[in-house]
Amino acid sequence: MKNEKGFALILSLVLLLVMSLMGGSLIVIASGDHRNNNNSDEYQQAFYVAETALMEGEKYLADAYLGHWVGGSDKIKNNKVYDAKLVPRCIEAKEEASSKEEEYDFDDCELTDEDLDLLALMKDEDDSNLSQFKLGLNELGSAAGTLVRDTWNKGVMLNTIEVEDSKKSICMKSFKNFRVGQNVSIAYELPDDHPRLGEFWDIVEPLVTTDRLYEYSMKKGGESLFTSNAADRALIQEREYLKRFKYKFFIQHIGFSTYLGGGVSAQRTTSVDVQRQGSAYKIFGCGIYYDKNISNINILVPLETMVVMPY
Repeated sequence: MKNEKGFALILSLVLLLVMSLMGGSLIVIASGDHRNNNNSDEYQQAFYVAETALMEGEKYLADAYLGHWVGGSDKIKNNKVYDAKLVPRCIEAKEEASSKEEEYDFDDCELTDEDLDLLALMKDEDDSNLSQFKLGLNELGSAAGTLVRDTWNKGVMLNTIEVEDSKKSICMKSFKNFRVGQNVSIAYELPDDHPRLGEFWDIVEPLVTTDRLYEYSMKKGGESLFTSNAADRALIQEREYLKRFKYKFFIQHIGFSTYLGGGVSAQRTTSVDVQRQGSAYKIFGCGIYYDKNISNINILVPLETMVVMPY
């Protein structure tokens, strides 16, 4: 019996050590799962923002065909590109080659003096129309918030901007389509606005903003007017979180493609599918999640899609 003295104490210490190790392991596992869940949620949100970038790119492409919305204070320029693609003879040759399933390059269409005169005439007419458009825009500008479409700069978007390899953004470098060491051409009219970077918060703000949140936003010094309200604090925290998500998109014209334009007549048994010529575009979008200081990128999700527009 003398040899068994102190056994209960030793056993208790051993059990305490084992339980401590098990408890510590559970804490580490739970903490890791919580961190992984947060990372998964942040990645999922960045993915949704990347999808938003593609939708914004599609909207921009559609607006380019219809004419972008402009107001009286906007500077309107004639951004049309006058080259072989606007010469009817070259277009007819392209359509003929397409009907024969043959390849055709507009560069093979040599411009004659008559073609150059035609392009100069088209440019003069567009400049004249643009002047009339500006006059009408100034008249509409007297009404607050009036917007009209820039119909004289609408149409097919071509790869008019060349981005040097050294100036590619991290979003652009995320796509395998753009190999390292090569410049890339993208479709756009105004170089100072593209590739386009947008705030995800600007899109969702109307859905989550309340009068109390707006009141807080207008408070100088950043001090909350209603810190005692847990719901309001949560709303403010969510706003600061969503403002860390941004999107970027750019568009590239990848060539010409055919598509089927369908229709159904009054007779249910009659349907028509017509093969038409269109312009193919790739829209590249990135969902970006920044750190709390909006200085470093934590997550970047690249997505791309292809759209065929009427030519």
